[in-house]
Amino acid sequence: MTTLLVDGQLLTVRPVRAEDTAALITMHRGLSEQTVYQRFLAGRPELAHEQADRFTHVDGTHRVALVAEDPDGHLVAVVRYDRQPPDYLEAEVAIVVTDRFQHHGLGTELVRMLIARAGAAGVETFLADVLTTNAAMHRTFADAGLKAWTSSYGAGVSHLVMPLRPADVRRPA
Repeated sequence: MTTLLVDGQLLTVRPVRAEDTAALITMHRGLSEQTVYQRFLAGRPELAHEQADRFTHVDGTHRVALVAEDPDGHLVAVVRYDRQPPDYLEAEVAIVVTDRFQHHGLGTELVRMLIARAGAAGVETFLADVLTTNAAMHRTFADAGLKAWTSSYGAGVSHLVMPLRPADVRRPA
């Protein structure tokens, strides 16, 4: 599939493949310290091969990931969900967009695509830990149509609970 960014750039979006491990490591090396910190909530100057390998080996059911490629075939973004036991109705969601492609609508579009896949697979709720100061990520989820409530704060991190269906947006009693 392709996606058109707000600035007119055209990118390819596809499911991650096992052979994307090296490209994911290369993409990570190009991220700014701030982007790495916002994604992993810690500094991580190098993405370990084992971790990149885990990120690129998904089953398409419980673990799903999409990547965006620029016209030269370089990875510029990754969005993923990992379903959580015991019932697998909730899934942890994460996204990272390279600095060059941030603030162009790519993150929002990728989250929308992931919502569609997750909903079709029976996922009811996305969960995410996001820095309270990361307004761009909070806005990305909102712009993608997710209404979040925060179940907890800790050490500057919000734990977001985001039902995929608007009718399910409610605080627990």
